[in-house]
Amino acid sequence: MSLSESYPFEPGSLVNMTAAEAVYDRFPAYRMGADWMLQFVAQPHRLMPRPGHVCPRLLPAIRQDVVQLVTVRTAVGDAAEAEEKVPYLGDLFVELFGDGPSFRTASLIGFFPDLDPGRAGDFIDEGHRRLRMSFVRRGLMLGEFHPLSTVASVRNPQFLVMESPVPMFAVRALSVHDRLFLDNDAIPSEDREAYLRSYLRHVGDQLPEGTRGQIEESLVATAKCADGRS
Repeated sequence: MSLSESYPFEPGSLVNMTAAEAVYDRFPAYRMGADWMLQFVAQPHRLMPRPGHVCPRLLPAIRQDVVQLVTVRTAVGDAAEAEEKVPYLGDLFVELFGDGPSFRTASLIGFFPDLDPGRAGDFIDEGHRRLRMSFVRRGLMLGEFHPLSTVASVRNPQFLVMESPVPMFAVRALSVHDRLFLDNDAIPSEDREAYLRSYLRHVGDQLPEGTRGQIEESLVATAKCADGRS
């Protein structure tokens, strides 16, 4: 039996995004999330200071039919519950894509219809803060989205990119481009060191030698900062 048919997932909720319209009546959040992804995330934006879509990965993944949607049931809706239940999204992603050619392209979007969208910040934002490291150590990225998100683009602090109409978490494989999110001065040195070690472990073989050398130098400098050395 697939993980998607057991706790904490809603049985029968796992569906490919391209086929989700057939279950919109049962899972109305899928319509809102899919519309937002197609009309915003998979489009260019004037506040994005680079060419291309807000997320250049999404549209190719949709066209390859490797974006899956699933519903997670919640009760309390706090960060502790997120710590308990959101890791199952990582397990399901690996079950669906871990041994296949789509691993680096695919995404799994978890929806949480029991959460009050206007009060989802603790579950989504604090849950993400607590869980992000464990996902990166597995070679995965965890994206956090909800209606009151204040998370901005790393390229433009005025551009709120995680402000979705419904609460969601997105899981995908770590990619070479994720250095931008894992190796910057906004991250505490100890966390940054751990992120970089996981980054090199999971995608280091995909990097040019020069880039890998730069990251290893950054890792040494970050480790010194984490140890309190200059």
